Amino acid sequence: MPLHTCADARDAIENRRFEGWSGLPSGCTPDALLGVAFDDATWGQLPLGAAHQPTRSRLLELTGYYRPLARVRDGVVVLFEGSNPALTGDVASLLASLGKADEVADFVFRDVPMPKGEHVYASRGITLFVNPDTMRLLHVALYRPTTVDGYRRELRPELEETRR
Repeated sequence: MPLHTCADARDAIENRRFEGWSGLPSGCTPDALLGVAFDDATWGQLPLGAAHQPTRSRLLELTGYYRPLARVRDGVVVLFEGSNPALTGDVASLLASLGKADEVADFVFRDVPMPKGEHVYASRGITLFVNPDTMRLLHVALYRPTTVDGYRRELRPELEETRR
C-alpha cells in the first residue's frame, strides 16, 4: 500500500488498515494528516526516543483506538500512535503483509514484559507492539521510514509505566 499523499495515510489510519504500510508521507501537517489544526500554545509537550527528543502532542478523537496521539516537530507529524487499534483483519496477516521485520525486540507494556513483541519495520515506518501470548495488537506507531537506530533514538514511544 504505497502512501503517496497525506490523504492516503489519513484514510489508512482512520480505517486501521496497515497491510503493506510504507510510511508517513513527507511533510504532513496535523491538519492534512489528521484533520486537526496545530496550535503550539495549546498542544502538550512529550519526549520521544532514547534521546528524549521533544515533540508537541495532542490526544485525538479517532474511532477504533484508545488514546490516539499525534506527535509534531516543526509543524509536521513525526509520529502517530494509538493503543488497541481495532484492526479489520488479524495480527498474523498484518505481520505477514509487512514481511520480515527490521528488528523484533522485547518491550514492557505498562508493567508487563512482552518478550519479542515489538516488531519494528523502521524502513516501512511502522512498529507493532504485540502481546506474543495472545497475538493481540497492543499499540501501533506510524512514522516516516528510517533506520532502526533512528527510530529508537528519535521516535520510539515509551509504553512502560513508571511508578512514582
